[in-house]
Amino acid sequence: MADNYPFLEKLERKVYPPAGKCIYCDNSDDLSDEHIIPFGLGGTLVLPDASCPDCAKHTTRFERAVLRGELWPVRVHRAIQSRRKHRSAPQTYKLDIVRGGAEETVELPLDEYPILVPFLDFSPARLAVGADSKRGIDVAGVVTVAFGPDPAKVLRKLGATTIRPRVTTHPVPFAQMLAKIGYSMAAATGALQLLSGPSPIRDVILGKNPCVGDYIGTLTYPLSTHSDQLHRVVVLPDSKTGHLVADIQLFSDSNAPRYGVLLGNLA
Repeated sequence: MADNYPFLEKLERKVYPPAGKCIYCDNSDDLSDEHIIPFGLGGTLVLPDASCPDCAKHTTRFERAVLRGELWPVRVHRAIQSRRKHRSAPQTYKLDIVRGGAEETVELPLDEYPILVPFLDFSPARLAVGADSKRGIDVAGVVTVAFGPDPAKVLRKLGATTIRPRVTTHPVPFAQMLAKIGYSMAAATGALQLLSGPSPIRDVILGKNPCVGDYIGTLTYPLSTHSDQLHRVVVLPDSKTGHLVADIQLFSDSNAPRYGVLLGNLA
């Protein structure tokens, strides 16, 4: 899939020219602005007049599942912008530990809680490797990235030998969120003009195509960090596969994985 990152400008605050229609369904009524990276992840790239009420409601649903799920503790820890100022965020977080050979559960305030974010490791996008199409998305494993207090120090302080945060992952909503980020970036930058037709990823985003893993997967490059940027997104043509690809790394100042989203066939 996509090659290593070329030079990228920082994702500073930017408002793109208005789309003038819903980028997901082409409706032109009652349009709202679209944050390319979700607002709740610190998104500052805005595509005006780009989402109709029905599509906005749908994308908000899967974004909320992830932002208030596996990514909630790190969002609060880093004080990332929130429309509700994180007022409903938990005051304590549960942690399963093994202490004295016995399993138990403790609750810790955020400043003492080892934030272990489980970034899903997806299998490569099926269309990129010639695999058979099927429903859902295949999870090969988890890449755990630590934020906040050092887990080793928390272990010693608790007198425990093992810690395991209680976190529920959302594979399909997370993949749909990645698809939305990549597709809306391509719409904002004009990269969709490189496609031979409408992007099939729209149906994945809207839940009309259940074969999510056909288009979305983890990129296999070595993990790397970019300390000057919270997130990195690039859309580029991949001559090897003949696809337009979005290459996305959330929390790129950590060792989070990079994901590829196939946006469609190149013209």
